[in-house]
Amino acid sequence: MTRNQIIVVSLCAVLCFGIYLFADTKKTKPEKTADGTQPAMKQEEQHAHESLDIEQYIRETNSKIADKATQAKIEKLLQAGSYKEVITEYQKLDKPIAIAYYAIKLAEKENTADSYIGAGDYNTMLMQTAPDEKAKNFLSSNAVSCYQKAVDLDSTNTNNKIRLAGAFMENGGAPMQGVSILLEIVRQDSTNVDALLMLGRFGIISGQYDKAIARLEKILYLRPQNSEALLMLAEAYNGQGNKTKAVEMLERCKKTVSDPKAKKEIENYIQSIKKPNG
Repeated sequence: MTRNQIIVVSLCAVLCFGIYLFADTKKTKPEKTADGTQPAMKQEEQHAHESLDIEQYIRETNSKIADKATQAKIEKLLQAGSYKEVITEYQKLDKPIAIAYYAIKLAEKENTADSYIGAGDYNTMLMQTAPDEKAKNFLSSNAVSCYQKAVDLDSTNTNNKIRLAGAFMENGGAPMQGVSILLEIVRQDSTNVDALLMLGRFGIISGQYDKAIARLEKILYLRPQNSEALLMLAEAYNGQGNKTKAVEMLERCKKTVSDPKAKKEIENYIQSIKKPNG
């Protein structure tokens, strides 16, 4: 399956369930008590900001290694700062969160943009299967930090800036920082498709359909067969209530893919829009 087909399959599934890649960026103002003061933070809100205690996690993980020889080997490698070898050992043990942590340690040791990008990408990828909210917050914070350091080391690399923007917008809880980065990129290069796509997606999430459509239409001017832009345009037009244009975009998108599952998902989405209450 090609990259575009993978994108289409995942985006179609997302669109059909009405969920996008970004979390809800609209923050509700906390209610005030009768005396005008802010109430104590709700328990679930406190948990949302809690992060994994990685040092405790590593201690517990190491203590549970049944093979004492492996346990001793990891301890020796850690003392020597041999993080590549440490990562290899945790790969054998299938401990991805430990790998994510030591990927950052390795990046700090090598201090190169590429190392930080590798660590950031791994933490970002792992977020999709994080076992709980604490782990997700830990990985999210790691991704933002790694991408920021990569940008600091190489401020000329636009792709790294886009990664940082995405981390802020999708994971870091600071969407406007991400938007600011993307707008600066587009000011310097109005044809940057990746930045326009991300801005278009954010426009949909924030209900700014006009802005989203303008950016996505520009992508189609540059790349008429761009499946992501067509799918998001369909969602933007549908959000505006323009079902005819939404279906038109999806029909166009269907012609750009060959994967049967992707075509079926697109067709399902078309039919859901055509329903009286779709």
